[in-house]
Amino acid sequence: MRVAAGPVLVLVLAVLASPARAQAVAELTDRCGDASGGAIWCAAGATAYQAAASGIGLAGSAGSDIPGTSSTLGWRRGLGPRMALSARFTGTRIPLPDLAEALAINLPELRSTVTKASLEGAVGLFDGFRWALRYGGFLSLDLVASVGVIGLAEADGFGDNAYSAGIGARLGLLRESFDVPGVSVSAVRRFFGDVLLGAGDSPISVRFEPAATSVRALIGKEFRAAGIVAGVGWDRYSGTVTIEGPESGRRPRGVTLDGPALDRLLLFAGISRTWQVILVAGEIGWAAGFDGLPDLSVQPFDPGAGSVFGSLSLRITR
Repeated sequence: MRVAAGPVLVLVLAVLASPARAQAVAELTDRCGDASGGAIWCAAGATAYQAAASGIGLAGSAGSDIPGTSSTLGWRRGLGPRMALSARFTGTRIPLPDLAEALAINLPELRSTVTKASLEGAVGLFDGFRWALRYGGFLSLDLVASVGVIGLAEADGFGDNAYSAGIGARLGLLRESFDVPGVSVSAVRRFFGDVLLGAGDSPISVRFEPAATSVRALIGKEFRAAGIVAGVGWDRYSGTVTIEGPESGRRPRGVTLDGPALDRLLLFAGISRTWQVILVAGEIGWAAGFDGLPDLSVQPFDPGAGSVFGSLSLRITR
């Protein structure tokens, strides 16, 4: 049963992600067009929102929510819950339309680096049940939380940096022991505050307040030289968006809408090394791209390009 769980989870995540992935930009373009009287800049703004919101969400969520382990923290016998505090630096390269050079809905492409510096905490809430003498941690539970700063490049059209805060939980399915790996799933909700893309003299701008829901499934094992973790994830990005374009007669210059959900899958792996209570962990991963409009009007920007991300963490566990 444990062997089949991974493929089944991947299939479920793929089914969840596929409908919204294909429809989000077209839906937002249509709604913006209806509200603005058919403004031609709606397609460019919708495409930019998809790229920027998903890129910021990816930098904020990245891979595992507790770096360097796939097990829950749990409790120490007679000593209360285990706790962990991590400092993490995350970076990703995302495809982004160049709104400063946008002409109608023909969007040049650039690659922007989005970073996040964060403090992340976790505490064991429940130690779980034991299947057998060596197999424990079933339905164990950790609380996880984080705060951080999202670094956005002004040279790529962003305004000020954004700030993030998140809270969620990790559910243990199997705690790592001498002969079995750790297996867990987690869900975290993150908020990022106000973000502006298209600052300065750009003819089109997008202002939004992104949020991200992240689900992760992990498996990992500690070996003599290092610990190894691998995982699969599903992210959903959403938020209110205001799209503004150049003045055009009696049409409104901007419209504010609820941005459609943006779903995608990601894969990641990590390696860690532990010294006493201090752990250093590194992760690298890949996130799928998105579908764009049905025609090629927003070329040469390619929303289908995937994004690579990575992180480096220092964790102290008590």
